[in-house]
Amino acid sequence: MSEFRVTNALFADASEQEGGLAGWSQRYSQLRPGRYQGALQTLQFDGVSISRERVDVAVEEATCPPEGSLVFLHSLAQRNAWRVNAVSLGSSEVSVLKGGHEVHAALDEGSDVLITMVDAAKLGDMAAPQSSVTTAQKLPEAEAVMGWFLTLMAAFATEAGCPGDDLARFLPELICDKLSFLYAAIMRREGTGRTPSIHDYALYRRAREIVEDQPNEPMSVTALAKRLAVPAELLRFAFVETVGIGPGAWLRQRRLDGARRELLALRGSGVGVSEVAMKWGFWHLGRFSAYYAELYGETPSQTLGRSG
Repeated sequence: MSEFRVTNALFADASEQEGGLAGWSQRYSQLRPGRYQGALQTLQFDGVSISRERVDVAVEEATCPPEGSLVFLHSLAQRNAWRVNAVSLGSSEVSVLKGGHEVHAALDEGSDVLITMVDAAKLGDMAAPQSSVTTAQKLPEAEAVMGWFLTLMAAFATEAGCPGDDLARFLPELICDKLSFLYAAIMRREGTGRTPSIHDYALYRRAREIVEDQPNEPMSVTALAKRLAVPAELLRFAFVETVGIGPGAWLRQRRLDGARRELLALRGSGVGVSEVAMKWGFWHLGRFSAYYAELYGETPSQTLGRSG
């Protein structure tokens, strides 16, 4: 019998949602204030999966699909722009990610993304994309294919609605046929979509690597720009283009994210909020609590006391 599995999951924290897509390497971080709410529905067939991921607050994602895969992304949120590797996209584009290559996505609140992943070998001898992200604009083929995928997700939303054995065997082949058709259309358009701002994204990546090497150490925008040997204004522009916020806010939220992950991991351990705050470079406990509550919609003490 052909493999078929449906999963539906709700998430109350960005770190929980990171593990939602099997085989992916991901790190999510909240960009703007709000209580985190996320959802993920996945239909898994042999060698191909269709997922719909929703996040209510703005997040950034460093994400890497499994090696040997191709991933098709299409935004279902008509009102929201999103960014992939510093390219601002809307709901009319479809992007292809090359497995084994990390990309960066920044999503506004109310994001709703359709994610279709397939083993590249199942698409035959088509040439692999040259870059980690290939984007085509206003592609009629994409609207038709993605609409059909949404119909499948609605039809098989629960285990009770799973397809019969014959249909489960046939559907992966049919899905791959549609993806082959879409992929060929995207490759014909390659070069006509939006061009990534290579310099902006590369500068953001270099900055992020410096911060990741010393995650607990507070760093100013001026110090970071000096380490990168670029003007602070150039650094600010690269961050706004890539994640939609400036480097100062990003640096603070990165430390808040580290503190939140530690508080979640330490629930029930007896460790106090002040110890975690100081470890992540917040020396004024009142300001830390205020920043934290504004971003996550709960105090650090509430996070530490929350049941798993």
